[in-house]
Amino acid sequence: MNEQEHWQGFITAFNEERFVDGVLQLEELWFPSRNDLYRGLIRLSVALNQLRLGIVDSPRQLLASAYDMLAPFETNQHNLDIRRIREYIQDCASLIPADLRTGQGRIDWDLVPRIQL
Repeated sequence: MNEQEHWQGFITAFNEERFVDGVLQLEELWFPSRNDLYRGLIRLSVALNQLRLGIVDSPRQLLASAYDMLAPFETNQHNLDIRRIREYIQDCASLIPADLRTGQGRIDWDLVPRIQL
């Protein structure tokens, strides 16, 4: 697969909430480039997958780091509105109470906002 096919594979998988599949596509782009845009989107995808599984500690950290990693890319990249994605990350992170730990409770996946890339 070429770069465009991996990128489109990520977009499709993310939009269908197949986050693990999306991560696999993005890792093919990230490994040779070590680009923080890809790494930030990988962390967002992993965080969303973990929230869906009922994990809260790791997603809290992943969302914070994804937000920071995407900051240099405020303008559109690969036809993505990075500012909108960062706002989405903040919305998701705000759902996780600071004192909630994995095993003590979970975030209702139906309450997590959705975004299409």
